[in-house]
Amino acid sequence: MNLHLTFDEYITHQHPFENDYEGKVVTTLIESRKNKIENRQTVLYIHGFCDYFFQYHLMDYLNEHGIDFYAVDLRKYGRSLLGHQHPNYCKSLREYFPDIDYSIEFILKAKPNTELYLLGHSTGGLLATYYSMFGLLKERLSGLMLNSPFLDFNVPFYMKPFIGVVAKKKVAKDVYASNDQMSDIYGKSLLKEHSGEWEYNTQWKPVKPFPVFYAWILAVQHAQELIQEVALHEDFPILLMYSDQSGSTSKWTAISKSSDIVLNVKDIEKIGEKLGANVEKVCIKDGIHDLFLSRQEVRENALSAVTAFLSKHKK
Repeated sequence: MNLHLTFDEYITHQHPFENDYEGKVVTTLIESRKNKIENRQTVLYIHGFCDYFFQYHLMDYLNEHGIDFYAVDLRKYGRSLLGHQHPNYCKSLREYFPDIDYSIEFILKAKPNTELYLLGHSTGGLLATYYSMFGLLKERLSGLMLNSPFLDFNVPFYMKPFIGVVAKKKVAKDVYASNDQMSDIYGKSLLKEHSGEWEYNTQWKPVKPFPVFYAWILAVQHAQELIQEVALHEDFPILLMYSDQSGSTSKWTAISKSSDIVLNVKDIEKIGEKLGANVEKVCIKDGIHDLFLSRQEVRENALSAVTAFLSKHKK
């Protein structure tokens, strides 16, 4: 049974699926209340790791530009996180495909002819790309927009071959083996009570991220490898957005609030430009990892890039 809740700016639609290996599982679709029947384009936003949808200014901006907006809190994240679940845990990114299927079907039931674009941030960018290549309803998509997508691990090149080896050994001993050494620098750069300008639910997005499960690492690595084996066709436009620089992931520096301190932007550009035959690259000066959470003048550049891309490809 679906659960529908109405709030001032949006409506949530929580949808249950068959139990998985941890028990009950749900996904939550967020629908803007400012969507309009006459709008011809729709954006479905997919969040990143240790994250959920709270970027309401993104929703408002797109609505103001005549674009319908939806977001999904994936299973075991945000509004969809249940008490018995390990936060953000998965064995394969394909576990999220039914969440996206449900979201697309919901949107198309209301507006069958809308031009539907996936917009993914970080791991959500990887997932959106993966779905655009292999998802059940990929043919119903009109394009893909990526906000600092997680296309490779941000470690020195000589360490990359060992990521999977270590993760497999850990998982072989314990399927829930995890690394709890994630830095809190990025979280502190965002949250208003520290040095940022944003307020959000820290039960769903803690300042020090949830533990990183080695099973999740293997799932991410597998998807990263697969998307490099397939290229999206030339009629499928891709917007690739990333910061102009990366900063330290482990210590506060002068550029911590004007750089990507989570991923290597050179990796994003190098791998991202090969995702398809029609990739439009936009480098955002002084952008942080979530470009839409950068300081105002910087995030406005990222937001403008999205609407310019959508306007260019409007049919």
